[in-house]
Amino acid sequence: MIFSFLSIVAVNSQLLGYASETSFGEKYFYINTFEQYLEKLVISIFGSIVQYIIVCSIFEYFNPMPKNRLRFATIFREIRYGVIQLAFGAWATMTFYYYIYPHTQYYKYYETHNYGVIQFVIGITFHYIYLTFFGYFAHRLLHLPFFYRNIHYIHHSFQEPTSFGYCASHPLEGFLEGTFLLHTAEMILPIHPGQTILYGFILMLNEITAHDGNKFDHTDHYKHHLYYTVNFGDPIMDRYFGSPYDAKNFPHKAICSYDKNYKKRTEPIYQRYL
Repeated sequence: MIFSFLSIVAVNSQLLGYASETSFGEKYFYINTFEQYLEKLVISIFGSIVQYIIVCSIFEYFNPMPKNRLRFATIFREIRYGVIQLAFGAWATMTFYYYIYPHTQYYKYYETHNYGVIQFVIGITFHYIYLTFFGYFAHRLLHLPFFYRNIHYIHHSFQEPTSFGYCASHPLEGFLEGTFLLHTAEMILPIHPGQTILYGFILMLNEITAHDGNKFDHTDHYKHHLYYTVNFGDPIMDRYFGSPYDAKNFPHKAICSYDKNYKKRTEPIYQRYL
């Protein structure tokens, strides 16, 4: 998302020739013509995929799991699903901003209202609460038989995911748990589009660390892939709604497929198997 935005800034600065008095928002956030819609769609797809490959590669580089044939096979399969997911998400975002957002009450709100620290804190806090709460229940919804059988099964086919697996899922899953919630929040409160881009990037990093399974997986989401019925989202939500991992409920532990000596290792990702 951040890479996509920087790409849009670079292209717009060079090609579109906006008048000097045009606001920053009009230059880089709002979509006023179909040509801008197509341009930003292409840039967003390209930018999100490049960002995905770069950021996930960095996390995978520092992940202690051996880079063996099975690990690379998992990564390449995750990428095949991931790029489709990202392209669909970019299309959904640009379609929202061009066809839907202009008809909502807070469209271009901060073109005529001050945007400062207070507005930023309110917006970020609302995004966090809104996505944490409804994101948890969206995930639980996907575990109902119909939705699991038709949508969520793809993501859970990666029982031992890598960082690349955060978006390796059915396009509708990413839309339901991410894109839809990010943008409906903008229809409830006045939220600056730049803040949505920032929070989307934070959300991406959170999901990457959750599927990387190493020391930054603060939600212990890796165990959700190992055991299926636990750790659906934020630890607070899991504790309150009765879905945290409890070792005594799983006497038969998952086995690490990537490293047969995993029980001797001390890194955080190996400890999730014990």
